[in-house]
Amino acid sequence: MFYRFFFFIFLANFAFANPKIATQCLLQHYPHFKDNWEIASISTPKNIAQYNLALESSKLADSFAYPYPLKSYAMESYKDSTRIRDYAFLKSIYGDSKANVESHLKPLQWLDGTTLLFNTQNGAYEALLRTKLRLEKLLKTNPLFMQYLKNIGGTYKWRKISGTNRLSPHSFGIAMDINVAQSRYWLWDLKHKAFQQNIPMIPQVIIQAFEEEGFIWGGRWWHYDTMHFEYRPEILCYAKKVKTLKP
Repeated sequence: MFYRFFFFIFLANFAFANPKIATQCLLQHYPHFKDNWEIASISTPKNIAQYNLALESSKLADSFAYPYPLKSYAMESYKDSTRIRDYAFLKSIYGDSKANVESHLKPLQWLDGTTLLFNTQNGAYEALLRTKLRLEKLLKTNPLFMQYLKNIGGTYKWRKISGTNRLSPHSFGIAMDINVAQSRYWLWDLKHKAFQQNIPMIPQVIIQAFEEEGFIWGGRWWHYDTMHFEYRPEILCYAKKVKTLKP
């Protein structure tokens, strides 16, 4: 397993795949698509080979195989279910082409004065705006946090994920990269064999500001991407609901 560059107390949460709750969360956040995206069953990969197959097949149900690790981190490579994206689903709710997505983009002035483009569909733009307001309050009490929030790496760009044929969530205008200069990405570390370098992390209060508004953080993945935030409110909804269930 790759060296994890942060220290934490790992609290194991009981969790299991629950199609009913997954469907409820999809209906809650995407009510206009209720006739097309019901989750009937969820398979859970037991090893990295099974996980990689799920990653490539990109089925909606597979995103819910293992819940997003709230206040924790994925400890096994095959449990990064929230990296899995159903592209037919994303295209149906955000735009099925570059031109279609761009017709839904709206500019937002960020904390450092730069202008960002974000998708107005499904509450994504409003969620980023609320996140900005949360961060503005944080900056009033700790101006040093601006070092993590300026010089944004990007929001919208129609492109594929490097080394794959899969579209990046940036293609749909629902993702943001911050703190790029001091970020960690598992493939970069693999290439440069840099797993034991200590690089500053994003403060938890900043991560929480995004998560409270429906953004998952790539730093919680085993295949970590610490600059990456992505609007997936159904994923956070599911994680919170299954956490309350008894074994």
